[in-house]
Amino acid sequence: MAEKHNTVSDDVVEYFLFPRLSDLSDESKNEDNLNELLVKYLTTLSPDLIDVIWQNEGFQLSAVSDSGALPAHFIGQTNFGENIEDEWYIVYLLYQLTLRFPGLVARVHDTDEEFLLIEAADALPKWLNPETAENRVYIYNGELHIIPIPQSPSDVAKFPHAVTSIRDAIECIRKYPEQTRAACNVQILINNRINKFPGLVKDHKHYTHCYIPAVMAAILDEKPDLLAPAVRAFYYRDPIDLKCCRTFTYFRPGTRILHRTCMTRCLYAQLVHQSFQPDKRSGWIMPSTSSPKFRSHDLGMKLAHGFEILCHKAAEDGHSTPTNENVPTNNSRWQQYLKSLQKNNYFRGELEGSALYKKLLDDALKFYRVNMVKGVRRPDVGSQILHLVKTLNVDVEQRRLAEQDLPPPDDDSWITLTTETLDAMLSERGGNLDNVDDPDGVFNIGKVADSMNAFVKKISSVDGAEFPG
Repeated sequence: MAEKHNTVSDDVVEYFLFPRLSDLSDESKNEDNLNELLVKYLTTLSPDLIDVIWQNEGFQLSAVSDSGALPAHFIGQTNFGENIEDEWYIVYLLYQLTLRFPGLVARVHDTDEEFLLIEAADALPKWLNPETAENRVYIYNGELHIIPIPQSPSDVAKFPHAVTSIRDAIECIRKYPEQTRAACNVQILINNRINKFPGLVKDHKHYTHCYIPAVMAAILDEKPDLLAPAVRAFYYRDPIDLKCCRTFTYFRPGTRILHRTCMTRCLYAQLVHQSFQPDKRSGWIMPSTSSPKFRSHDLGMKLAHGFEILCHKAAEDGHSTPTNENVPTNNSRWQQYLKSLQKNNYFRGELEGSALYKKLLDDALKFYRVNMVKGVRRPDVGSQILHLVKTLNVDVEQRRLAEQDLPPPDDDSWITLTTETLDAMLSERGGNLDNVDDPDGVFNIGKVADSMNAFVKKISSVDGAEFPG
């Protein structure tokens, strides 16, 4: 019976890393080896992880010593929510790790099982389907590898008809990398999706203006990653959540200032596209929808509701103050981590002591404290916010003066889907299929776009919409 991985929840991607450990004969050293490798992996990826605003959860790894069925490995699960690009960014990170660490084999799946194969469906061999693909698909040396079904007597000794052991599959990939490497057209289709990273992460950041309480602005300046859970708390609110927002306790609107807020395009769209009126008792008085300031007030009001909900939940649950603020940095691990960042040009050539250098160093320290120190509990989001509310020194008047020097918000015309944008998206996803005629029923994505445009422009009668002939 083939080993089956656990079924994951919707919007969750699960990934495994199987390193080639230095001393396979001494399993007692596996835990030490894994912990050492974990630091190396996260250090290598730090420049691509530190400044990321994740939709729900970020890239994370946990070490698992040899369990019998599986060799010693790392496992991670990430809920990417509504932002599918987070899932593909994780695929990019797995590709990078297998490229940089010889012998490392990775596998990744979600509710669609082998979703990498779905991306390359047009180029897959005919024998490959959801049943035959089980335990055959891996990432190795920065490329996709698929263990083939034996086609000749000489293949039988190399490749099994059914892959019943992941341990054996991993060794097969390492032993026969040329034979298991997926075809070039398959590699191209996958690479077309992941080669946009890490640039796409930066491109999808959106800077906007929000009228928010001064303490909330200070919190976002200190920990920008707290914005995503606040958006999520507002977006998925229920009537019980909103009880605490009838009269605000932590984020009253009286100290509102204009703040340049960084979020992802997905988070921005979630805030913009939800119509919401604050409770009259809350003190949040909104300008007219025709006012040029309405968007900034509306975004800030919604964000404040999210932050208020998170704080109240943390206070009700009795979550303790975060414990990772005092993690020491006067040890060899931190120094090794710092040297690796310098080697990878994380500081962008900035002189030590400059404003940007200090910000980058501070961001790296926060990442190190949460991800690189064994035994440190990842603090609850609400308790982090409560802690910052109580400890941050906020100069309201100084922040109001700083409003005059704010850079303008980013253009948000991308949020409106035009027919031209839709055509471009369909053409990009369809590759060269635009130029293919369809006398034999071949799918023509260009004609799909034309039909959709014609349908949108079609005037409907009282009997309903009619498809254009």
